[in-house]
Parts: sequence; C-alpha cells; structure tokens
Amino acid sequence: MSTATTTADPGSSSAAAAAQSTTHTYHCICTQLVFATTTWLNRLPTRASTDKSHICTLASTSETEDEKSTSPHYATLTNTTLDANPTVIRLDDGFEKRYFETCARCDLIVGYHLDKSQYEGSKTDKGCRDDVVYLIPGGLMTTDEMKSGKKMDADIGKVAAMT
Repeated sequence: MSTATTTADPGSSSAAAAAQSTTHTYHCICTQLVFATTTWLNRLPTRASTDKSHICTLASTSETEDEKSTSPHYATLTNTTLDANPTVIRLDDGFEKRYFETCARCDLIVGYHLDKSQYEGSKTDKGCRDDVVYLIPGGLMTTDEMKSGKKMDADIGKVAAMT
C-alpha cells in the first residue's frame, strides 16, 4: 500500500513534499507485512553480479530525529527474524557470509545481510552488518498487489531458476 501522509494539490510545492513522505509497503508472499520504505523497490540498486537482490540502506538506530527527517530515503524491516549465525554461500569468485532475514510467519527468506568482513576496509571485523539489507527478488509484493490477489507463482519460478 502506498499511502501519502498528507494530501495536496498536485501542482503545489506541498505536493512535492507529500510525494517524498509516501511510504511504500511490501509483504511476504504469505501476506505478512515485512518491509516499508520511502523508495520504490524497483528504484533501488541491485546486485547485478550475483542474485539480482535489491540493495537497501536501513534506518540506523543511532540516527537522531533531525538526521532521519533530512534523509530522502528511509526503510525498515518488520515482522522478520534475523538468523543469529551466518550461512556461507559459494559464489563463482569466492565465498560470502550471509545472515538471512526470514518472514516471521512462514520462514521464507526475504532478504539477507552480509558479514562485516565482506566489506572493503573491514576485513578484520566480524558479525552482521545490519544497516544494509539485500532483498531477494520474487519474495515480496506491494500491498496493492496483495489486495488485488496477485498470483506469485511466476515470480517464485524466477527465483527458483536463479538458484
């Protein structure tokens, strides 16, 4: 469901402000709400070299309210469970440690975080880097798609073909 927090005349300057305050919500294929963002999912960058996951910066718990209000992008996960231990994935060019985010209702993997050691400049750091999430394509649908009864079979087939 895409809901604007304010309504305004489309030609007014407050309409532009309302467009920036629109929240786009996404659900697991079991209909559980799992992700909310101010940026459309298809406008987020993707990991072209691996699994086509959408790369999303999450809200930091250390940000002040002023920092949150000035940022053009805001996103948060909800109703998901983060794996405590990483899963090592073999890639064509090496290995990757992933901490999976699963739907709290059906345990479908909807995204993952990388280990801190996977990032440049932090090779000695260990543990989950929780400020960036990689959302797996095909596992999420918008609230509008859910309301309209979108069939997810085609999207699930796309994900199965990638693995």
